[in-house]
Amino acid sequence: MKKHLLSIVFIAVALMTSSVADAQIRFGIKAGLNLSSLSLSSNNLDWSYKHRPGFHVGAVVDFKVPLAGLGADISVLYDQRNFRTDNGDGTYSNDKLKYISIPINIKYTFGFDEVASLYLATGPQFSFNVDNAGLTLDIPDSAGKIIDSFKAKNFDFYWNLGIGFTVINHIRLGYTYNIPCTKSLDSPYGSVKNKTNQITLTYLF
Repeated sequence: MKKHLLSIVFIAVALMTSSVADAQIRFGIKAGLNLSSLSLSSNNLDWSYKHRPGFHVGAVVDFKVPLAGLGADISVLYDQRNFRTDNGDGTYSNDKLKYISIPINIKYTFGFDEVASLYLATGPQFSFNVDNAGLTLDIPDSAGKIIDSFKAKNFDFYWNLGIGFTVINHIRLGYTYNIPCTKSLDSPYGSVKNKTNQITLTYLF
């Protein structure tokens, strides 16, 4: 599967590189809501950190190549993901993971560019843990007793799927689901992954 993902990325880069002289390049800013969850399921443990609202904010470079409807964008984002877990005694623990994330999306757009258009997007996202690489998340059992702690990793890799629309050629509203391809925490019990839904508002200059 990794070979197929890399092939898609290489094809996208080749298309953008070959058409860069004729491409329309625009810059923009973006911000939005994160709804994230961490979960682990194994024979010995069934545990999850439920989502709390987080956020992302940053800059984007948008490319439109001279092929019908084809384009791409690259963003650099501050990306904060918040979580809450029930301690089992009527109290809750709140934790957060902070990333610098770089999503690279291939887009297919259809509609009327100057008025309104719909787009579909997909591509890789590289997320670097900038504050909590040493953070440990406590894992309680059903009675609230701490049975283990997991340490956050320095780097996460995701594959994104997105859909959205652009109006008056400047304002873009989109939804993205981050599919985790790597573990977010080191765990002896199984794979702990960070699944995130994002709603993003972008303004293109």
